[in-house]
Amino acid sequence: MSTNIAQQIGQITDNRNTLRNVGEDLGITLATDNLQQIAEKFSEIINHGTVQAQVKEGETFTIQEGYYEGGTVAGMGTGGNYDLQARTVTPTKSQQVVTPDESYFGLSSVTVNPIPNQFQDVSGVTATAAQVLAGALIVNTQGETVAGTMTDHGAANIPLNGMVTTSAAIPAGFHDGLGAVSLTNDIELALAAI
Repeated sequence: MSTNIAQQIGQITDNRNTLRNVGEDLGITLATDNLQQIAEKFSEIINHGTVQAQVKEGETFTIQEGYYEGGTVAGMGTGGNYDLQARTVTPTKSQQVVTPDESYFGLSSVTVNPIPNQFQDVSGVTATAAQVLAGALIVNTQGETVAGTMTDHGAANIPLNGMVTTSAAIPAGFHDGLGAVSLTNDIELALAAI
């Protein structure tokens, strides 16, 4: 009976040594690990199953630590069956980087819409706020909206009596051209009274 137990202990020891050697070659176990330590380390191995992946040119596929049942990691080389995306963009005042969505390998085309009206070239604008009627808006050379400040005087009618009032100041601003500077009949009445 003792021989049988000794044989079983020897067989267990041989099996431990085989597992220890395989585990050591794989970087899982140490040469000094006992059977329980070896079993614990082998039980921590993650089974990732079958791997299937496609890798774009210039990208890498990270192989995680663990066990794999096989599979393929395929690179998409020149002339490959690329899944490309067409994109459309509209210019803004900020720089844009146009890239494909994550599920695409690249761009098949990029359509750039016309420049929106608010981003048109305004570098030739010469009007200033003082040259534009109050309440009206212009865009300055930086593309900023600016309100005009010029006063609208409409029809300015300025009477002169020729005796006391012989001149009149024309205020700065807009005049619609319908007003008049006129001489009153004060001189005529004064002469008639003589």
